[in-house]
Parts: sequence; structure tokens; C-alpha cells
Amino acid sequence: MKDSEKKMIIILIIVAVLIIGGITLLTRNRRNEEPAGGNETNEPVEEFVQVLDDGTKLNTSEELHKTKMLDGLEISDLQLTERGNETVLLGTVRNTTSTVQTAVFNITLIDKTGSEITTLPAYIEGLEPGASTELNVSTTLDYANAYDFRVSK
Repeated sequence: MKDSEKKMIIILIIVAVLIIGGITLLTRNRRNEEPAGGNETNEPVEEFVQVLDDGTKLNTSEELHKTKMLDGLEISDLQLTERGNETVLLGTVRNTTSTVQTAVFNITLIDKTGSEITTLPAYIEGLEPGASTELNVSTTLDYANAYDFRVSK
């Protein structure tokens, strides 16, 4: 074998090793980028939701459960649930004024960043001073993962 043939074989072996090494590195990097478990879903994480045995989603955000005031109406004891694509907001409205109150107001559900998710209308009629009534507002979409709410006229 001539020296030029030996050099050519050595060059071919070096090129082959480099190609195989490059392919191995690329394959290893792609494997590391794959999600763990390989069966990850694209469903959003619902940070403020607990799913009950019957499939009902119950909101667990402490901010959502804080009392809010609007023109002498105290809105408290909120419970936000979703089941079968119906979100229901239950709570208590208490009249803290000395006059009978009738009110039309909005409840705006907000996410953790403070962005508005949706606004739901509410109506309270003829609430006597010191009296309380149930707040019951619903919508046909899933808003169970709300972080907080605002009330406004």
C-alpha cells in the first residue's frame, strides 16, 4: 500500500468518526429536550382548582374568598365551582346601610396577573338594612381557575 493510499484511508476514518460523533450528539440533545414521561398533555395547569370526586371543580384561591364592599353591600363567603361547563358563583350579600338596597352590579373575575377573565352581572332587590341574601351568578363557560374578583357598578 502506498503512502497516499494510507493517508486517504486515515482521512476517511477520521471523517467517519466525526460524522458518527456529530449524529450521536444531535440525537442525545433531542432526547434531553423531550418531555419527561413522553405523554404530557397540553391542558393548562389550574393552580386554584381542586377537582372533587364527582368531577366538580372547586376554586381554592384565598383571594377569591375575601370580603368585598360596594356602596354599603358586603359581598362575602364566595364559592366558585364549575361542572359540565357551567360556572356557578355563590356567596352572601349583606346590607350594611340603614336603608333598603336594590343594586345592579358587576362581578369581574380576574386571573393571578390582574387581567380580566370575564364580567358577570348581578342583581339584588329590596334588601332590608342588616339583612343578607344569597348571591347566585352563573355562566356557561369554565372560569373555575379565577384568582380574585372585583365588584363595580
